[in-house]
Amino acid sequence: MSLHSATPGSVAFLFHPSMVGGIDVFRSLSSLEDQYDLALLDGPEQGLASYTQAEAAKGIVSDALLLAFALTRQRGRPFSHRPLGSRHGSMDEYCLLALMSSLHNTASDVALEAAAYLDIASLDVVVTLAGEIVRQMDIGTLVFGPPSLPDFRAMMGYGPSEAVLVEATLGKAEFNFRN
Repeated sequence: MSLHSATPGSVAFLFHPSMVGGIDVFRSLSSLEDQYDLALLDGPEQGLASYTQAEAAKGIVSDALLLAFALTRQRGRPFSHRPLGSRHGSMDEYCLLALMSSLHNTASDVALEAAAYLDIASLDVVVTLAGEIVRQMDIGTLVFGPPSLPDFRAMMGYGPSEAVLVEATLGKAEFNFRN
């Protein structure tokens, strides 16, 4: 089974607004490499402060920045990101969040598969840095729970697929999930 078998663009990720500031820290990394200006992180921090305490937002930004540098260095190539402020996420961004949210149990299959998809060889660095981010996220009202393994696999395009049919019934749309 190839973890990279998903067709690019075949799945759309729409993040809860509370997660945009957190993922924007990772998105800001390429701009920081071009011009080392920490003011570029003010926007993500302000976005996070809407959903958590100001100190927690600063902590998340600081720890996420360290994690972003460490992961990019370990991976050896940049992550695929959407534009700053976008609720739409890339597969890399979804995997980053799934990895971080699944680290309460480092042996979690979701954490292991997300790390494999992202080409992260060692979870040691990730566990240390992401653990603090997750702790800070838990303080606020940031919304992104760890996905189940079947949900993660389906989102990545290598699990069992489900068809979603939208049928008009009595003037309203209903969703019917079928295998």
